[in-house]
Amino acid sequence: MSNVESTKKISEIMMLPLAAKALNVAAELGLADLLKEGSLDIDALALACNADKTVLLNTLKVVELFGFFDVEDDRMIRNNTHSMLLLSDHPQSMRHFCRLFGEEYYRGYEGLLHTCKTGDSGFKHIYDQTLYQYLESTPSRSSVYDLAMRDFSRPVGAELARVFPDMFSFAGSLMDIGGGSGVITAELLHRYEHLSGCIFDREEVCEQSWQYLPSDIHDRVEVCCGDFFDSIPSGYDIYLLKNVLHNWNTLSCKDILDTVARSLEDNRLLVIEPLVEDGERSPRLLFNALFQSVICEDGTHQRSLSDMEKLLAKSNLRVARSAKLATGHTVMEVMKG
Repeated sequence: MSNVESTKKISEIMMLPLAAKALNVAAELGLADLLKEGSLDIDALALACNADKTVLLNTLKVVELFGFFDVEDDRMIRNNTHSMLLLSDHPQSMRHFCRLFGEEYYRGYEGLLHTCKTGDSGFKHIYDQTLYQYLESTPSRSSVYDLAMRDFSRPVGAELARVFPDMFSFAGSLMDIGGGSGVITAELLHRYEHLSGCIFDREEVCEQSWQYLPSDIHDRVEVCCGDFFDSIPSGYDIYLLKNVLHNWNTLSCKDILDTVARSLEDNRLLVIEPLVEDGERSPRLLFNALFQSVICEDGTHQRSLSDMEKLLAKSNLRVARSAKLATGHTVMEVMKG
């Protein structure tokens, strides 16, 4: 690669944050929703979202480079397959995911240098509080976080039902630990009509959970408030722990798993995490590994299946079997001993 090509490559990488921010702005302004009924000219679209039409057009041109929205003759704007995922009511919506990643997480990335030097959370360094402390103190953004986790978790529920039909077919109840808005619980209860479920999460999350749950499963689901560092209700056939452990360092994970283990006897725990594999070169997982160190608790790092097995063993738990989901997550069926 010549120096000219290298210079161009560096310039492109250093400008990429603008692309992420442009997609975030499109999500924040609700552009896909405004274009739901059909194309609009840039003047009408700018008026509808109270934006400067010149800057809005340039923003749309940037995200169009990555396949979002169609810009025709620098004037007419319309949705396309990719931008439809920014619709608020799309079944696979990623709008709130973009809102979270392009605001709180985006600013948190400014702490990467601090994380590189110390191993501690860059988010905490920038915000002077942990992610969860920030969410507790900022209810309006906490709701965005919950909706973003809903966006991110939606595909996992369907995959989970597909990969472990033997387990859910014969179970009677499940608890989703840190289940947020209950999107995974809802998916599983829709697939298996004999199941009942419980969503276990922080009090401020539980207050919002009911509004997101489909009314047709209200008679089969309950919401329990609590702290998974203290205690978890016992008596459920299956416990789910999805995308929880990667937010915490080894010591905190052991505390969480010790709490869960106290509720396990002959029942099962499903741990669902985006694990890295030896020699992993997937951009998504490599970015995720860096993300965990910067955004999550001090000393948090990406884990492999082997790392998870060692972590679980510290709480007298073992992996009975594991499977890779199409979403990139690894599901571990965990039992005592």
